[in-house]
Amino acid sequence: MFLYKFFLLSFVTIILTFVFIKNHNFFLRFVDNELNKPQAFHSIPTLRIGGLIIYLLSLFCLFFFTKFNLFSFSIISLGSLFFLIGFFEDIKFKISPMLRLILMIIFSYIVIYYLDIQILNTQFIFLNNFITSNRFISSAFVCLCLLFIVNGCNLVDGFNGLLLIHFLIISLVLMFIDNSHDSSVHEYLRFLVIINFLILFFNFPKAQIFLGDGGAYFLGINLSLIIIIISNLNNYIPPFFFACLLFYLFFEVLFSFVRKFIVNNGSPLNPDKKHLHMLVFKFLNENSNFDKSNYLTSITINFFYLILIIPLLLNYKNQLFCILYFFLIIFIYLLFYRKLYLRK
Repeated sequence: MFLYKFFLLSFVTIILTFVFIKNHNFFLRFVDNELNKPQAFHSIPTLRIGGLIIYLLSLFCLFFFTKFNLFSFSIISLGSLFFLIGFFEDIKFKISPMLRLILMIIFSYIVIYYLDIQILNTQFIFLNNFITSNRFISSAFVCLCLLFIVNGCNLVDGFNGLLLIHFLIISLVLMFIDNSHDSSVHEYLRFLVIINFLILFFNFPKAQIFLGDGGAYFLGINLSLIIIIISNLNNYIPPFFFACLLFYLFFEVLFSFVRKFIVNNGSPLNPDKKHLHMLVFKFLNENSNFDKSNYLTSITINFFYLILIIPLLLNYKNQLFCILYFFLIIFIYLLFYRKLYLRK
């Protein structure tokens, strides 16, 4: 049965993507032609429809290929709300960063509260007691974690394949460690891997399509909710394992906030060219052409990320190791960032 779904999903993904690309003129509102903005690292206008394709195909899988339950409903409801916030930006309906953030907070909190989505274990007893003592606090904590990952996905989605490859690595790791036997989550995750793997061929190394803000937000919601479910169902896996697995996404947001607001006395919502992936691109671009440096940035960052999580996979049940390793990889990130930032 899965083989039949695999071939059907693969066929629909490829056909739908080809149709969208071939009808380029019909989707002119989706074309990203703002080549001079700080986060733009492409040399030709490109369609921002990858997220729309992933969103439509994911809904198709949830309705027709998986068992419909609370998990499915949370992905559909929260994923759709966040996708629409990004989608309006993709079709050039400008929404200020502050308004987007406010909408994300409101939507995510309402859905999390009424669906009673919880993080059951943080690895610290006092924090567990604090967040589980009150439903308002519990929902606010989940909302904060979710916003870090969603905005992290959008923040690193600046180069061909960077977010998609990163998402695929994390998804494959989750499939490897998940022993909960929850068929709905595991099966949906497999379909997500298939969809994103096929979309990757149109986004990397040469981009015919971009994910857009809608795609980045939707992938962030999927990643957040799937990890919460897997963490709750596999209580033998330390929560710090998932913190290590997601460190690049959430720490990029946290570090960016500190760097912009505290160090530079600026607004953390304003874009700049000082993120890690941008500094890596600047370094690579010194010895290569613009377009090649784009996809080499994705390869470089994801290669080092993969190297860093290999020891984590070998010790993913060791609580002390996961805690110590979390701080080690943050230190490595800061060391690497400082070296690139101080280069002339």
